[in-house]
Amino acid sequence: MSTISKPVAFILGYGPNLGQAIARKFKEGGFNVAVSSRRVDETTGKEEGYLGVQADFGNIDSIRSAFDRVEKELGPPAAVIYTAYSFNIVDANDPLANNYETFLTDATVSGINLYEVARRAKAAFEKLPADVPRAYIATGNLLPWVNLPYMLGMSVGKRASANIVEACATAYGPQGHRFYYAHEVNSATGGAQIPPTSQAHDDVFYRLYNQKEQGAWRVCFTETGALYDGEAGRLASSA
Repeated sequence: MSTISKPVAFILGYGPNLGQAIARKFKEGGFNVAVSSRRVDETTGKEEGYLGVQADFGNIDSIRSAFDRVEKELGPPAAVIYTAYSFNIVDANDPLANNYETFLTDATVSGINLYEVARRAKAAFEKLPADVPRAYIATGNLLPWVNLPYMLGMSVGKRASANIVEACATAYGPQGHRFYYAHEVNSATGGAQIPPTSQAHDDVFYRLYNQKEQGAWRVCFTETGALYDGEAGRLASSA
């Protein structure tokens, strides 16, 4: 089917819930998988056959080095999935309580530095054979559409992430370089699903990677993996 033996999936933000589930799903789908976080080391995921790459997502040079290593050892990734975030909650009546450095960390890790992740993803996509699907998926939440002053730093980051994805999907989606902001909601309320459902994320993300066309850049889904119309407040299938 493809002129490369195995596509590469790069999971940035590898943790015990979503990261592990998404990595396992893509591995089962025949991918070479690289996983990355601040706590990842050479032994992380070794038994599963993953490449472990340590990275600090608040540091641009660290992000660049992680991409360099993945491309050197596995090849350019066809699926780039970002699940990392940072937040420091304050009193809702005092959204400026965090110092600037804490605010900036929350904003950069949760979204602003995704600009560089998106740039590196697009550069990798351009190195792939034409018949290989390619997709960048940012794990999101409802913060771009709701006001939660006690999570101001993360909110700024997620709004930046959504903005970056929308711009990239519009510009590059027609070229086959697809970009998505995907987030889970509770099917009964349309609000945040806490805790997030790992199986829903890995199923939806794998479907997005294999999707033929760009489609909507914002992908909202429920704990069962069913698509949800965030604007209408109902399952997409009922529209």
